[in-house]
Amino acid sequence: MNPLIALNVSRPATRNAATVVKNFAKKQKLRGEQLTQLDNFLNDTPTVREGKIFTLLLSLQNDVGNIIVAALAFSVSPELKTNIQSYAVAVLLSPKLAQYRGDLPVQHVMNILKKHRFDMPPGIENNPADMQKITSAIQDAFTQSRSSCKKKLFASVRVMRVNESGAKVPFDLDPTQHQNLFALAQALVDGTKCRITNALCGRIAPMRDVYLQNSGTAFWTDLDRALGVMRTVANGNEDSRDAMFEELILADKALHGAVDITYRVANDVQQEVDDLIDAASADAASTPTSSDEPGPSIANDPTERHDGDQDDMS
Repeated sequence: MNPLIALNVSRPATRNAATVVKNFAKKQKLRGEQLTQLDNFLNDTPTVREGKIFTLLLSLQNDVGNIIVAALAFSVSPELKTNIQSYAVAVLLSPKLAQYRGDLPVQHVMNILKKHRFDMPPGIENNPADMQKITSAIQDAFTQSRSSCKKKLFASVRVMRVNESGAKVPFDLDPTQHQNLFALAQALVDGTKCRITNALCGRIAPMRDVYLQNSGTAFWTDLDRALGVMRTVANGNEDSRDAMFEELILADKALHGAVDITYRVANDVQQEVDDLIDAASADAASTPTSSDEPGPSIANDPTERHDGDQDDMS
């Protein structure tokens, strides 16, 4: 090997090169002790420099690892909670919803969140623990929405009064004092992004009908059962199903007050929710299942602890 080349490789940086690097370092606003370290580095042999660079890379790797470990654990942000609550109400009031209990409504909201992302971090679907936090937030939103819905159904036909012993008890109002269907619909959509549509009133009417028969903890279960019977009778015929809902609307008006309702067209949020529920239902219908596969069970309902089914106003 040419001794001149060997000498050039093994010696420290030349004075001119060192000056250029130091000036550059000052422009980068390195601290005084860092400039001293740089000066020592420039006077080292190439082998020592390489060793120092590799050592610093390992140190940097440790620092990055510590930063990752120290990162805050995921929590559902207020913004995400707001969106969850908004869509939970829209799903609960959707005329396309097949059942109010079980994991089906929760899955509908989850599908919407996965579509829009909102405040969900990338790759969260790969972290079961963090996904469970979102699922719990959705379940809580449905608890609140179902509870609010029952309270408004209560207020449409009953009030709390003090009895002779001084205890507050539910009191059935005279039918002439009931909220009519339009007033009840207004109460249910108040504070939401939903509009009063014919299909929405078609769902509210059976809600109140079932509520008058059982306003206790089995209300939502009984409502799901009633809707299931209607689907069985309709046997997939949408005209037959819609006719049954229209009959329930007429029955509600006859019992709680006749009222002319000017129906509105569903807004973008309602239409999006209805379309997503339709799509999910179509996917479920096209997915082959075992004939002995158990159907939805309240005993296995992941939202059972989030009941929203307490006796109202008790």
